[in-house]
Amino acid sequence: MSGAKKQDWGDYSAILRAAFHHETVSSTRKTDNQYDEINEPRLAVALSGTPSQAPRLLSSAEDGLFSRFLFYAYKNKVEWQDPSPRSNGIVYNDHFEALSVQVLEIISHLELSPTTVELTSSQWDIINSEFPQMLSDVVTFTSEEAAGVVYRLGMVFFRMCMIFTALRKYENGETTPTMICTDEDFYSVLQIVLTYLDHSILMFNNLPKQNEPMQFLSGDGKRKFFDALPQEFTRKEATEIGLQFKLAARTVDEVLRSATGTTLTRIKAGHYQRK
Repeated sequence: MSGAKKQDWGDYSAILRAAFHHETVSSTRKTDNQYDEINEPRLAVALSGTPSQAPRLLSSAEDGLFSRFLFYAYKNKVEWQDPSPRSNGIVYNDHFEALSVQVLEIISHLELSPTTVELTSSQWDIINSEFPQMLSDVVTFTSEEAAGVVYRLGMVFFRMCMIFTALRKYENGETTPTMICTDEDFYSVLQIVLTYLDHSILMFNNLPKQNEPMQFLSGDGKRKFFDALPQEFTRKEATEIGLQFKLAARTVDEVLRSATGTTLTRIKAGHYQRK
């Protein structure tokens, strides 16, 4: 996909951005005056690669395509993998063949029994408590440009709740048209989304903003700096602590300004208190 993007015919960004929201996708070709339109596109995209390959796929962290992807970054332990055959080992072709049969059964069951998924009022309260805090943290410690990650994770959150609930419906053999997401599934999805948020911010901090070269960094210096602040402190003390995390005085001021009113209270000029 990274290679195709370089071609005139391979810029798929607009298609993927529209497909995320199931918006109409159209294409016009000069040959035979061809015009194609898909009213409700449904795409599933799963990609793997190295950190250095990410900028080829997503040219900028500020690209609207970035916030439409879920990221999971990890480092493999450098060790030898035993390639010898084992009698009790997994034959992946057979394994995924069996899973595909099960998925077909799930789809068949759900097609025969259309489902509307709802959340409880307490679950909505949790969403309206957790996501504003996520948004505040991202804007304070990362960037306003990263706010789109939180907004779209809200949509991803509900979609996962629907998927988990649909799987429960199949698992329990139910045919009820309206299903309520269980608290167990709700909190499982919440933990998954919080993990994806951390990984998305990691990638956001490492993708170039425009044409900057990529340097893979931890990207959590501001958060560690904030966590190191005492309950009450002065700007001078905050600046000195910021130096421990390689933050310039201007960056420290930006964090203090963004956090004031949400996670910080300004007692008086140059004096702050954590909430």
